[in-house]
Amino acid sequence: MKLKNYLLMTFVLLLCVLTAACNDGSVQQDTSSGNNSDKAVLVTGNGMMKETRLTLAEMLELPGARFDHVYSAINNWPAEKKYAVRGVKLASVLKAAGIKDEAKSITVKGKDDFEWSFTREQLLDTPRYYFPGVMEGDPAGAQPVEPVIAYEYVENSDNLSEAREDDICLIMPQAYVHEQTNHTFVKGVREILVTVEDSGKWEKATVFPQTKYIAAGDTVKLQHKDIGKVKMYYTLDGSTPSEKSTLYNPSTYQPELNKPIKIEQDTTIKVLVKGFGKYDSDIAEFRYKIK
Repeated sequence: MKLKNYLLMTFVLLLCVLTAACNDGSVQQDTSSGNNSDKAVLVTGNGMMKETRLTLAEMLELPGARFDHVYSAINNWPAEKKYAVRGVKLASVLKAAGIKDEAKSITVKGKDDFEWSFTREQLLDTPRYYFPGVMEGDPAGAQPVEPVIAYEYVENSDNLSEAREDDICLIMPQAYVHEQTNHTFVKGVREILVTVEDSGKWEKATVFPQTKYIAAGDTVKLQHKDIGKVKMYYTLDGSTPSEKSTLYNPSTYQPELNKPIKIEQDTTIKVLVKGFGKYDSDIAEFRYKIK
């Protein structure tokens, strides 16, 4: 009888040990899964087939979505930088979530209420690149890259082995070597709002002084009510300005770099306004004659 009781107690103890071990393993697995679910994005808006929530783990499982590369960027100080990035293609995420063909505007929202808007063309259709010579302003050797939701990345590095896990972040690459994109990086991405509404064009630039006649050597200032969100490119030779033309406001934080235009002879200033979230402005034209 004593032997039977001893064997029964031994069996019960062994069963408890095994059960506890399984429970511990289950808890650890759930904790790991919970960490992945914390990094998730809600894709919503009338530009989507339906509202969808995707965890980072789910995004990483999307076919062909993973994308690891070095990215070039310029902030609006301005300062050139490189980032080593591991992420998932934003286009793959939106496709999996069911973006509509008629979608036109995309707003990426992060923590601390920071967000940035883009037209569909800017975010999904415009060819974008990594420029190895970004520090020198050299476009040679450009390598195609895509906007990504990064889960591992490091600033000021072109070595992918240095990328480290961090809060998921929108990384927006450059369309041309002087383009400033760093200010549009959205850290802690939580929501992507996709709409069918047309965001319209940026308003045209204005000038000061607004006059036809000017003294030789006087200067003209370009102005825009959204100066912190846009860049103004201008020409003085009558040609149509583009992103390759002279940039009037290279810095948001160093006003001395935003130099007024000196007028020495009869001049026509043409100005293009570009910025994320809206389409390019119409060309503004200002004619000045020397008194």
